[in-house]
Amino acid sequence: MEKTQSASQELNNIAKSKRIPNAILLYGNGKNKLKSALDFCKTVLILDEQGEKKSRLEKMCGSFTHPDLHFIFPIPSSSKPQESVCDYYYNQWREALSEFGDNITMGQWKEKLECGNKQLFIGVSAVEPLPRKLSISAFEKKHKLVLFWSAERLNSEATNKILKLVEEPGEETSFVFITEKKTDLLPTLVSRCQTIGFEGLKEHDSVSVELELMFSELLRNAFQIRKDISYGSKIIEWSKNAAKLDRESQKDFFIYSTEIIRQAFLKNMQAENLISFNPKTEFNFSSFSKFVTQNNVEELTNEFEKAFYHTLRNGNSTMIMTNLALKLTKAIHKH
Repeated sequence: MEKTQSASQELNNIAKSKRIPNAILLYGNGKNKLKSALDFCKTVLILDEQGEKKSRLEKMCGSFTHPDLHFIFPIPSSSKPQESVCDYYYNQWREALSEFGDNITMGQWKEKLECGNKQLFIGVSAVEPLPRKLSISAFEKKHKLVLFWSAERLNSEATNKILKLVEEPGEETSFVFITEKKTDLLPTLVSRCQTIGFEGLKEHDSVSVELELMFSELLRNAFQIRKDISYGSKIIEWSKNAAKLDRESQKDFFIYSTEIIRQAFLKNMQAENLISFNPKTEFNFSSFSKFVTQNNVEELTNEFEKAFYHTLRNGNSTMIMTNLALKLTKAIHKH
């Protein structure tokens, strides 16, 4: 319970600050993620500049009808366009929150929708209305918020659509994603979020020394192979060892690596104020950042994302890791 309170308090402190992130990811097994997310949105939307609550706005947030609070949630597939957007199910969503409370389960949501055995997901049609909604002037304050419940059910097409919005958010627009495992989301999306773990862990705190050593070993082999071809066998050996990790650890590694590449590119661009990574080993982050440029940053990131995708689809781990290592070896020398 103490861990959940800590995460909830961190989120509450962010809400009361004047520096709201563009994207926040709440993950973990804690049961209060949705409640904390709703409290966060409520605090952001009802506090005036002096920190005082506006009762009229508080009532709107309490009934989930505030025009600057948008919800995205899993829905059944439909051939009818009007039934392929979340707006169509808003009444059921509000009823479900009132009936089942903040800890609503997927089973309860399906029961409310009366959709039988249909699978629920968040497709591109569900998120397509967002740009238009977010382009409308804010109701009273500046902030506009989008809350994604069960974000792990975003399909790839919808994720790509959301990525563009997160990368280029409108003024005072914030996205809040809720999921149990951050490894269920594409690493490029995770890397753009401020993560809060409802298991008492933040993204950078949870990164193990083993992952950093694994990343630095891969890079060392990739750099040295140009000077000594025998490092090819070391790359194969690294791939075999990496493939022995369980799939969750492999996905953690891909997310971790994607974030380090992004941070290295920021350092190369001299955006020091945006860098939060601090090596826990002898990994020379400063030297590495010189090799992550506009010429290869996208390719480097894409290779880790492809590996993540194929691992998510239960591909052969040895082939995935070997392919990643060889592709990385080529891309890192394109600086």
